Amino acid sequence: MHFFTNLCLDAGPGRCDARETDGIRNSLPSGLSIGKKCHGMRKRALLPVLALSVLFAGCAGSPLRSYNKELGNTISMVNSGNVKGALAKLESDNDSIFSSSSEKDAKGEKKEQTQADSIFGKDILYFFEKGELLRLDNEYESSRNTWLQADEIVRIWEDEYRVNPGKVLGEVGAYLVSDRVRRYDGNDYEKVFLSTKLMLDHVMLGNDEHARIEMKKTFEREKLIESFREQEYERIREEGEKQSIAFSVDDLTKNGYPSEQLDNKDVRALKNGYQNAFAHYLSGYFFEMKGEPSLAAPGYRNALELRPDSKLVKEKASKLGSKPGPGKADVLFVLESGFAPALRSITIPLPIPFNKEVIVTPLSFPVITADSRTFVPPSLNVGGEVLPVETLVNVDALARRQLKDMLPGIIGRTAIRAALKSVLQYQAKKKGNALAGLATTVATVGTEQADERSWRTLPARLSIARAILPLGEQDIEFRTHNGIYRGKIKIEDTMTIVPIRLSGNFVYVGQRDAQGALTEAPEMEEDEEDTEEEETVVKPQRVRSPSSGVHGHGVRPKIFR
Repeated sequence: MHFFTNLCLDAGPGRCDARETDGIRNSLPSGLSIGKKCHGMRKRALLPVLALSVLFAGCAGSPLRSYNKELGNTISMVNSGNVKGALAKLESDNDSIFSSSSEKDAKGEKKEQTQADSIFGKDILYFFEKGELLRLDNEYESSRNTWLQADEIVRIWEDEYRVNPGKVLGEVGAYLVSDRVRRYDGNDYEKVFLSTKLMLDHVMLGNDEHARIEMKKTFEREKLIESFREQEYERIREEGEKQSIAFSVDDLTKNGYPSEQLDNKDVRALKNGYQNAFAHYLSGYFFEMKGEPSLAAPGYRNALELRPDSKLVKEKASKLGSKPGPGKADVLFVLESGFAPALRSITIPLPIPFNKEVIVTPLSFPVITADSRTFVPPSLNVGGEVLPVETLVNVDALARRQLKDMLPGIIGRTAIRAALKSVLQYQAKKKGNALAGLATTVATVGTEQADERSWRTLPARLSIARAILPLGEQDIEFRTHNGIYRGKIKIEDTMTIVPIRLSGNFVYVGQRDAQGALTEAPEMEEDEEDTEEEETVVKPQRVRSPSSGVHGHGVRPKIFR
């Protein structure tokens, strides 16, 4: 593995010890060099930072806590239909070790502090996850308000990038401890998905003007992310030349990194790692139903660019349909399946010799772990009519594409951090004692973890079905991972959206009074996806909408006209 870096070994306040630096430089293996120019980094100040990071790693709100472990418990509750429990778990996991009071908004209502308000405020992931859980409970207004707080954080990032791109592009502090301590602004696809989710909430609540604003903002956000990534790639190239860093994903692969996970046919089919076709299709659907074909057409065309294989998108991109006749509605079913893939940290040790000693420095990198229980129904049977289901967004592929694009930067930061920590270990052993060396090693290993943060409650797949159907109550039936779901939905207006979420043993239908049940269907096993990855088989169980008579706390979406 060939990592090249120029670093200052700051042996004293504000200066480099040339003799020690030269001695260590000469003992480094081929491919890792340390230059003479001092960059002002204080190694003496690094050890307390590492030690404190280890101390607080298990605390709620700590950047070094295990986000996957926390969200794994939350997702398990969602899979069993316990959304209220999942919300309570999310709250307890995000209580900071430093208590923070809530602010009041313009209406005098409680408003959670964000990290934009205070360093002890909630981070963007808290608002991502909470908004999704509230939506599963049909609390559309609360979901929207929560996501608006997340959107404020994204807008701060956008404003910072417009005013001072260098501040956003470079965070040297992350080199010292771990990528986990970097401020998390959301992955690119998460930022776009936030606008998409807000758009859908506004539509469900009948807030047409806000929905229009969100549709416009989605397009603007995509353009800004495109510009940001272009500048970031250029920044990585320039930094590599400046610091003499040459990194190779191939080198990483040779040492055990599973790079093949980032290069499958679904990833290669993507135009980029942030745009999603559903956002543009929803825009087309909205404007078509509002009688504005000139605005609907671009939405469908953009969706077609991202999903050229979709028959449903092709149909609308080539010819806009007429409005449904009397007593009928143009119904859009939005099906979300599974959960977005998790990121986990793997460690690849790099032995670095110093003066006839070998210091093994752990290098950690993120890898993708997919949700093996994702199942997309091939069709819906509504009122006796069979509607084909098509997947428009593969979040798993988006996550892999983004990680693939970000890996060179991750490698560069990790290489610099590895060299810094190796020097720290060497100096501790040389100038201190065995106990100090051990403490340094523990702190170094304890903080070397890859960043595993991501919006986990996002679906793994987002699919749609669409048809002109009669108004009134309609029977609905479709396959799930555990059997056949049979229930009823209400179509009450000429434009109706029916959100459906397939989650583990539970089906969430985005209508207050919707109820249904799962029945056994052994014959479906031949058509299931990823059955070979299953570890357990859960028996079918009765399913209710989270806001049905059992729960009774949902806010029924307003029907817009």
